[in-house]
Amino acid sequence: MEPRLIQTQTQKLILSPQIRQYLKLLQLPIVELRTMIEQELAENPALEEVQKDVLEEPAMPQPAEENPKTDRAAAELRFDETSDSLSKLSESFRDEGLYPQEDFALPGARDTQARKDYQESLVTQKESLFEHLGRQIGFLDLSRNEAQVADEMIGNLTEDGYLGIPLEEIVQTCAVDLAQVEKVLRAIQTLDPPGIAARDLQECLLRQLERQGTQAELALTIVRDHFPLLQKKQWDQITKRIKALPEEIEQAKHLISHLDPKPGRSFHAQDDLAVTPDASVSFDETNEAKLVIEIHDETVPELRISPYYRRLLRNPKLDSTSRRFLKEKIQSAIEFVKALSQRRSTLRGITEEIVTAQEEFFEKGFSQLKPLRLKDIAERLGIHESTVSRAIQGKYLSTPRGTFPYKSFFSTRLDREEGGVESQKSLMEKVRELVRSEDSGHPLSDQEIANLLQKEGIKIARRTVAKYRELLKILPTHLRRMR
Repeated sequence: MEPRLIQTQTQKLILSPQIRQYLKLLQLPIVELRTMIEQELAENPALEEVQKDVLEEPAMPQPAEENPKTDRAAAELRFDETSDSLSKLSESFRDEGLYPQEDFALPGARDTQARKDYQESLVTQKESLFEHLGRQIGFLDLSRNEAQVADEMIGNLTEDGYLGIPLEEIVQTCAVDLAQVEKVLRAIQTLDPPGIAARDLQECLLRQLERQGTQAELALTIVRDHFPLLQKKQWDQITKRIKALPEEIEQAKHLISHLDPKPGRSFHAQDDLAVTPDASVSFDETNEAKLVIEIHDETVPELRISPYYRRLLRNPKLDSTSRRFLKEKIQSAIEFVKALSQRRSTLRGITEEIVTAQEEFFEKGFSQLKPLRLKDIAERLGIHESTVSRAIQGKYLSTPRGTFPYKSFFSTRLDREEGGVESQKSLMEKVRELVRSEDSGHPLSDQEIANLLQKEGIKIARRTVAKYRELLKILPTHLRRMR
């Protein structure tokens, strides 16, 4: 062991700051890109937004010499003109009834105000499951220790409304006996929604049926004593083991089918996710066979290098420190604008290649989706595969068939017996269609689906069909059968 100088030759990829910035902007969706631009505008004084006036005012004649009094008088004149025009516009709106003055003595105005108050009262935060149960616990006759146990139980409910921890753990946490915990559990299970705080599906269904009185006695017996058969929908076996009339069995089946297996989901239901597509593809109005691509960057501000700072940089009296600072900021602004332009160009190129490869999808849907890999797009555009992956990450494309993530248009390829190829997603769509059109009394098995696809020339194994069926969240054969 001794210190020595050793010269070695290695090969590694070093990304320049410009490339890093381009890749960073490339992977941002349109909403995050606007945030990034606003941050850059706040940090870099040499970068400014090009102002686009919606209503362009007529150009005012400029005086030959600067005169503060004249400028101030002209400004006051323009302000008066603007004020007068706004007043006239407001009066014309009232005359035309676009926003009439409210007179609460009139019946119509009272109705309008009542409707407005009602709409404002609707803008409230949705009540959580914890808050909903907490209000009801106040009406239960619980001691201080029991109230602590109740809070512990409610705090450990899952999104579906089930108790997520064993009772023994609550016993240790609250330092109470098991009988007291079970008493509190039974009390909470009487609250709304029915079936809340159950430990499994069977208990959840039983607690709901107990509230329906004598009409649910047969259904209660089926759930309590024949739950494994109920899970498999083997009603013929249940009928053999229970001495009841067919109409009574049918009534019990109807009651059970209308129970809620997830009583807490209504409080945890998420709102629909609103996405802003980064690009759109639509049919040309003049030529329906032609697809038009539009990159949605109209909300992205147009940027430029500040003319003021460019003139300031040319000032010979500027000190070296300020000059160095301005050069860095102007160079950073130039690179940022170039990166934005490259991002738009790359996204348009990828979108054009997707439209070219998946043209039949826009007319017929996912059943006509062709095999397409990231590598295919990268080779056609002459860029790296990882660049394509960054570009489509978290981005959406608006199409005549709906709005889909960019990654939805990529799929692996499967060989056909006659020599063609089939995409994995189009094959999954074929499986979905076969199940959708099957006889509900005699549903298709995985092997039968595989045989039907093989008749179409698609090589597929039974286990592959089972995997696709699980990905599509389709139940197995015995659970799809309607007896």
